[in-house]
Parts: sequence; C-alpha cells; structure tokens
Amino acid sequence: MYKYILKFMNNELTEELEKKNLSVVEDNFDGESSFYIYTDERIDDFFKEMNVDFNFEKLENADWQNYWKKFLKPSILAEDVSCYYDENEKIPASHSIKLIPAMAFGTGTHPTTRLSSALIRDSVSGRSFLDVGCGSGILSILAFVSGAKTVYSFDNDPAAVLNAKINMRLNRMLYDRLWCGDFYSLKENVLFDVVSANIISSVLYEINQSLLEYAKSYIILSGIMKDEIDEFMNTFNFGDCNVEQIIYEDNWAAIRLRK
Repeated sequence: MYKYILKFMNNELTEELEKKNLSVVEDNFDGESSFYIYTDERIDDFFKEMNVDFNFEKLENADWQNYWKKFLKPSILAEDVSCYYDENEKIPASHSIKLIPAMAFGTGTHPTTRLSSALIRDSVSGRSFLDVGCGSGILSILAFVSGAKTVYSFDNDPAAVLNAKINMRLNRMLYDRLWCGDFYSLKENVLFDVVSANIISSVLYEINQSLLEYAKSYIILSGIMKDEIDEFMNTFNFGDCNVEQIIYEDNWAAIRLRK
C-alpha cells in the first residue's frame, strides 16, 4: 500500500480522486492541513497531470482500517456533543457519539462535518430530518441526540450505509429509516422539516432542485469552499428560501436556508 501526502486539496481534485474510488483523509490537528490518500498502486502520473505536488511513502503490510485511525482524535462536534473512537479517550459532554470509522465516510474531524453539526444542532429538535449522503451516519446520529422527531438517512454507497448502520447501532439509534439510494428512491410529495447535505459543491448543484422539493422548513448545505462562496451564492437556486446563516471554519463554509 502507498500513502500519498498532499498540502493542497480542492473540489476538482476531490472529484477526480472519487472517479478512481480513492478517498481523502485530512489531518488538521496542528492548524495546518495535510491530505492523505491510500492506494494499492502508484498514482504519481495522476498527480503530475493534475499539477499537484506530492510526497509518498510505501507502507509495508498496512492494514487500512487500523492504520488511518492513528489520525483520529476525540473532538467536540457541536455544542455539548463530543465524538470519539476509543472509550479511553472519550471527552465528557451531554452527548457523546461513538464511531467506528471507515474510509472517509465522515469522522467528525473535518470542518465541513462540524459546520453541518453546528447548524443542525439548534434547528432539528422536534422536527423530521433527512441526511442526504449520510456516509458514516454521524450527522444522522447528531440529529438523533439533538431531539429530532424522526431521522431519515440515505447514501448511494452500500459500504457507507453499512458503516452508518454499525454506528447507529453503537449509539442506540434505530436504523429502520436508513437505506442505500438517492432522491429518486423517495416518494413524491414527501416533505422533511430539515434537509441536510454535506457534499462537495458540484454535487450540491446537481441535487439543487431535489433539496428544494423535499425540504419543508430548513436546508443545510455544507462542503462549500470559502473562496467559492460568493459564486455559490450567486448561482445556486435558493427558490423561496431565505439565507438564515452562513458560518465558516478554516477554508470551508456552510449555509442554513429557511423557507
């Protein structure tokens, strides 16, 4: 296995890596972001074609599922909610979410997850919630511990859905409203009080109309890079929604819309 180390990441590069079924792990604990890609074969030419500087290491007998956990530390996900991976490192909080991580499905360490969490935390109590592209299920679990009336979650990746199911079970949450699919798997005229999508902005554009159709009260959008927020605000179709809040962390932005 090879470990590629980058100091730079953007949406275009993320999308090209996804086409190769490669995921990115971000380490920003020291205030400076580094990005790691693990692969079974050399992809030097790919990065050269993308004009991206990189370093790499060859890992002998590496076990991915255990190796990348070295980068994960317990953290505060949202107000009074912590996220942890090892019982011995649990941070005291009103609610603590335990995760068994899988490849880049959402671990709570990335700014986009924390931004989404902050906007979900104070808007979901007593309301129905739809998690679009749920990944590890972390935002669904956050909605659950934040008092959501019902939580619905889907992802088009079967591996992500399996990981979400495991994590929901760990946190004593039912997973009967979790499924593998997309917006086309939803019935028409079904509405959810809060709809959240923490996905790269190019996908947010693709599902723009569906987000508007299925949200009753709030839409939460994350995965938008800070330097593209102005363009996003000018080109995304907000329909009859008002922009209630925009928040930032590092190079990322998230938006909460209200109908």
